[in-house]
Amino acid sequence: MKKLKVMIVEDEMIVAKDLQRILKKLGYETTDPFSAGRKALEQLEFLRPDFILLDINLKGEMDGIQLAQHVFQDYGIPFIFITAFSDKNTLNRAKTVEPYGYIIKPFSEDDIRTSIELALYKHGKDVESRSKSNTFADALDNIEQGIIITDALRKIIFINRAAEALTGSVKGEVTGTDIAAAVRLFDESSKTSFMQLFEGDDKDAGSKNRTLPVSLSNGNSSVKITVNAFPVKTSTQRNSGTALVLTTGIGNIAEGNTEKNLMNFLENIYSSTGFFIKKDTKFVRVNYRDILFVEAMDNYVILKITGGEQYVIHSSMKDVETRVPQMTFARVHRSYIVQLEKIQSIEENILVVEGHRIPIGKSYKDSLLERLNLF
Repeated sequence: MKKLKVMIVEDEMIVAKDLQRILKKLGYETTDPFSAGRKALEQLEFLRPDFILLDINLKGEMDGIQLAQHVFQDYGIPFIFITAFSDKNTLNRAKTVEPYGYIIKPFSEDDIRTSIELALYKHGKDVESRSKSNTFADALDNIEQGIIITDALRKIIFINRAAEALTGSVKGEVTGTDIAAAVRLFDESSKTSFMQLFEGDDKDAGSKNRTLPVSLSNGNSSVKITVNAFPVKTSTQRNSGTALVLTTGIGNIAEGNTEKNLMNFLENIYSSTGFFIKKDTKFVRVNYRDILFVEAMDNYVILKITGGEQYVIHSSMKDVETRVPQMTFARVHRSYIVQLEKIQSIEENILVVEGHRIPIGKSYKDSLLERLNLF
């Protein structure tokens, strides 16, 4: 089995040599240590390490955090920061580049071994999660039913290949536009009926799934399809969007295994009122609407609640992400999930939520900005 190659970037040569000795003892291959961030960056493409141990407080024109930004954005190589005591501003900067951990000086062999093993495990899970997400998106794109999901303003946030084919739409052209853009091939009667699916009182519109037979025409031929509309609710039971399922012919989407699997997916989008968390000897309800954000902390997660309260639970971010309403919460960083309605302001790579400054991860930024109503 090929040994993992670790790059060491540390400007204290005694510390760097000690790290190199420990890593070799633990069975890792190491590069010669780099004392300057710029030099390490120049050699990354050539050396292609599997992992990096990186001192935050490098001297010279490029400190460890600046180097980490390039590592994170351009190479996706997992890394751990090595640091002595650092001020709060430095640590806040360090969070924005999503390190897989911190090793505090002075360190022991056990510290190095444990930190690297945990970081590699977390990195593997991240890769697996992204892979599953891509697989799930591919699965949605390859099912027979057309899927269109809109936000509360009727703007399209998702459309799969089958829906593109049925409606004559192009994902890149209609995403972010009004749902009316996706039904241009409907006959006038069907178009009118279709748009009525989105009318009514905000609390009642789409309170249950509705079925609508419509006709599409490309000018030469027409096809009969059935549209099933399902509401997407916020934690306060207001509509945050609509999920539309388009099938050819007349029928109900709940028939058959494929349709049941699809229904399970749609039900997962809906939000209930909250969940129960064990506190001391009892379980207490935490309402989704009261959650500001969720923060990962080793093998635990911290739920920050409006008013300053917080809950620490033994769980994973992946588990929490599947439990909270997907239309009102978003993963914005490997270590943070935020309720979108609670965001007060946005800086370049920072969200402000009731005074808390939350980093935006590079790999999450584009999808986050697409979901926010920016002018």
